[in-house]
Amino acid sequence: MRRTLLTLVGLLAGLLAVPLTGQTAPAAPAAAGSDRLVVEVLSNRRDLVSGGDALVEVVLPRRANPRDVTVRLNGEDVTDRFAERRDGRFYGLVTGLRLGGNRLRATAPGYDAGRTRIVNHRNGGPVFSGPQLEHYRCQETAVDADCNEPASYAFFYRSTDPTQPDLQPYDREDPPDDVATTTTDEGVEVPFVVRREYGYQDRDRYTILQLWQPGRRWRAWAPQEQWNHKLLITHGGNCGASYTPGGTPLQD
Repeated sequence: MRRTLLTLVGLLAGLLAVPLTGQTAPAAPAAAGSDRLVVEVLSNRRDLVSGGDALVEVVLPRRANPRDVTVRLNGEDVTDRFAERRDGRFYGLVTGLRLGGNRLRATAPGYDAGRTRIVNHRNGGPVFSGPQLEHYRCQETAVDADCNEPASYAFFYRSTDPTQPDLQPYDREDPPDDVATTTTDEGVEVPFVVRREYGYQDRDRYTILQLWQPGRRWRAWAPQEQWNHKLLITHGGNCGASYTPGGTPLQD
């Protein structure tokens, strides 16, 4: 389930030096053959996608021109979601996936088409766990029976004041002057500011924290420099049973 993957992605940023994010491009897949395009789903296994979007790369033959490529999702032209990025790779964020199977096909004159099938599951689950419990009570703010509601975001920081060891609220309109710095395990030094994403997936709460530089862009294909492509996933100290979404740290 998605909740198993994202129950709490605990950063504790500089203490552990493991900055986080959501979708971002991993290492490039193997190069395509000389006459064939290859379509690769980067953000998850192509049969375990949920929430309606996926980061996708079209691996081009060496001599293929990216401007000649056409990408279609279930027959609809979605080429404008793709581009040759700064790393020289051709990929983009495909949105609007329908529930169930989706056909993604990439073509270019003179080359064999590349294709893949993406299976999109409901954000409220299940993905691979089987039928969900029927007697379940969603949170009061849920917008549907799957306990979905829009994610919310907040910013925190670590203070240079030793008497304030906990993360403090960070006001982007009036930044504090006591923001500490932290260095990642790859030697990138950044202000110790953390973005918290708080939301619901698979009918349960999740919290994701990641080092963030306010005012700087973060795209699925161009993350901020502190992102080191690592995740720290933590769970509670025991396994309980409930019929309603549970709580997560730093949710208030």
